[in-house]
Amino acid sequence: MLIKEKVHRAWFLLAFCCLLVATMGTTTLLSFFTLPVSTALEVPRAAFTLYTIIMSLMVIVSMPFWGRMLPRIGIRAMVAISGTGAGLSYIAMSYFTSLWQFYVAGIIVGFTLPACSFLPASVIITNWFEQRRGMAMGIAMAFTGVYAAIGSTFLPGMIIEAGWQPAYRLLGAVILALTLPVLPFLYSHPSKLGLRPYGTKEGSAPSGPTDTPAGISARAVYRSPAFWLVCMALFFGHASIIGFIQHAPAHLTSKGISPVEAGTFMGLCMLSLIGAKVTLGWLNDRIGTVNASLVCLFFGAIALLLFTRMSGQAVISTIGVTLFVAYAFGYAYNSIFPPLLISRMFGATKDFASIYGVAYALACVGVAIGPPLFGTSYDLTGSYDSMLLIGLGFVAISAALTVLAVRLSDRMPKASQTTDAIAASNC
Repeated sequence: MLIKEKVHRAWFLLAFCCLLVATMGTTTLLSFFTLPVSTALEVPRAAFTLYTIIMSLMVIVSMPFWGRMLPRIGIRAMVAISGTGAGLSYIAMSYFTSLWQFYVAGIIVGFTLPACSFLPASVIITNWFEQRRGMAMGIAMAFTGVYAAIGSTFLPGMIIEAGWQPAYRLLGAVILALTLPVLPFLYSHPSKLGLRPYGTKEGSAPSGPTDTPAGISARAVYRSPAFWLVCMALFFGHASIIGFIQHAPAHLTSKGISPVEAGTFMGLCMLSLIGAKVTLGWLNDRIGTVNASLVCLFFGAIALLLFTRMSGQAVISTIGVTLFVAYAFGYAYNSIFPPLLISRMFGATKDFASIYGVAYALACVGVAIGPPLFGTSYDLTGSYDSMLLIGLGFVAISAALTVLAVRLSDRMPKASQTTDAIAASNC
C-alpha cells in the first residue's frame, strides 16, 4: 500500500545527501597541509602531495567495487563502513611520522570516501526523484563547495595556532559526524517506505525532460555501444575541462597575473561553482539532460578558449569575470552529469550503482590523464595554449559522443519492469 505525505520524504533524503556529499569537500582542504606537514617530516612537497594523487587514482578502483557491493550489503552498511574508514584514516594522519604512512592512508581514503559521499547520494537522488532530479542533484553536489568554503575560513588559522595534527583530527571527526548519525534515515528506494518517487503520478507514467527508460540490466548495458560511447564522452570532457584545474593557477601566472590574483581567481571560481551546480541542475529539469550537458560543455569550451586570451588582465575585469564564471559552469560537469546521463540513458534500476560506478571510474581516468597532458604541453612549448586548443577538440568530441550515445540508448530494448517495481535488495 502506498503512503501519501504532505511533504514528500524525498526532500528529507536530499538533506541527508547534502551532508554525505559535503564530506568530499575535505579533499579540497588538503592543500592547506602541504607546507606544514612536508616541513615537519622534512620531505619534498612533491613527495608529500603524492598521497592526494593516490586518493584520486583509487576512485577508479573504488567506484566499480562499491557499485557492485551496494545491492548486496545495502546503502546503510556501505556508508557506515566507508564513512568510518575515511574518518578514522584522517584522524590517524594526525599521528603519522613517516611519509609511507600517508600513502597507505591515501589508499584507504581514496577507496572509502566516494562510497560515503558521491555514490550513495547519486543513487538516492536517482531513485527518489522522478521530477526535479537535476535540481536535487545540483543542490546536493554543491555542498562539496559549501563545506570547502566554510573550512577554508578557519582551517589555515587552526593549523597555524594549534598545529596540523588537530586539524587532521577535525577533518576525520567531521566525516564521522556527517555520515554515521544519518544512517538510520537512509533508504535507497522509496518503495521501502511504501512511497513512490517524487513527481510520479499515480496510475500514469511520469513525463517531462527527466524521463528515463524502464530498467535495463547491467549486463545488457555493458554489452551496449551506448554505454562505452558515453564513457568516452565523460573521459574527454573530464580530461579537458576538469584535468586543467591543477594547472590553472600556473597558467594564469605565466600570462602575467600575480600569484595572489591567481589565487583570488580560483577562490571566486570555487564559490561560483556552488551556484553553477544548482543552476545546471535546474536547467536539466527544464530542457533535459542531454541539452543541459551540452550547455555545460559549451561553458567549459568557452573557459578553455578564454584561458588562451588572458594576458595580464585583472581578475575583476570583463574577461576575468567571464572566465571564472564560465569555468565554474564547465567544472560542474564533474559531479552533475555522470549520474544524470546514466539515469537518463539506462533508467533508475537496481543496477544503477554498478553502472554509474564503472562510468564514473572511467571519467576519473580522464581526470588522471588530463594534468600530465597539459604539463607535457607546457614542457614542450613553454605554454599551455596548445593543449588548451586541443582541449576544445576534446570538448567537441565529448558533446558529439554524448548525443550519439543517448540516441543509441533510446533504441535499446527496455525491460518490462518499471521504476516503481525496482528497489535495492537492502535498505
